[in-house]
Order: sequence, then structure tokens, then C-alpha cells
Amino acid sequence: MELLRLGVCTLLVFCSASWVVSSSRAVASPRCDAMLDLSSNVSSLSGGNGNIHSRSLSPWRWTSTTVKDRIPSTIWEAECISSFCSSPNPGQTNRQDLTSVPIHQNILVLNRQDKGCHYTASYRSVAVGCTCVWTKTIQN
Repeated sequence: MELLRLGVCTLLVFCSASWVVSSSRAVASPRCDAMLDLSSNVSSLSGGNGNIHSRSLSPWRWTSTTVKDRIPSTIWEAECISSFCSSPNPGQTNRQDLTSVPIHQNILVLNRQDKGCHYTASYRSVAVGCTCVWTKTIQN
């Protein structure tokens, strides 16, 4: 019985996600006769970029939030370590003319409604890293 309920919930998640994607293109509602297989495997496309968050001139740390009734249930987000950028030369102080700012990306999130199999789809902006930009100055 639990397996059947999981299958129905999976089908509804697929339908919700398909509708969000198709609605942005003004296409008719998709047929919901396929299953969505959710994998917990994480594939890394970063190749040789290991620890880029700590090697950056604008380093960040990763923080996570977990919500049980959300897909994905855990979202990792970058948090800039400093408001200033590090100097590329050892022994020099941080650059005061450069500011460390987060880079944001919108992701699709599904939220379970009423503890059932109904999900609402929405986009959420998450910080995926930090970068250095010139500090804003007030122009007269």
C-alpha cells in the first residue's frame, strides 16, 4: 500500500514539475502518464574545481536548510565569509575597493501541501557562490 501511495505521489510531483516548465512556454497541460524517479545520488560536474569556495578571492562557506515536505528537502547555499575580497598576494591586506557579493540562481522547488500528495511548484533564489565587484561609490 505504501509503495502505491509513493507511486501516486511521484506521479503528481512529475505532473506539477511538467506543468511549471510547460506553463512558462504557454503550452497545453502535459499528459501525466510517466513516473518521476528521484535519485539521492549527487553527480559532480566541477571536475578539478575542488574547494573552489575556499580558494576564491571572495571565499564562502556552505550552509544548508532542510524542510521535510519540500523537494529538494535540503538546499545548500553559499554565504560570503567577508564583505571584502582577499588579496591575491600573501601578506597583503584585504582589498577595500572590492566587495564580496553572492551570486544567485533560481531553482525549482516543490512544496507538499496538507501532508498529502499535492505539491505546489515555485522558484527560489539561492546563493551559489560569491564574487568580487568594485565597491559602489556615491557620485555627485
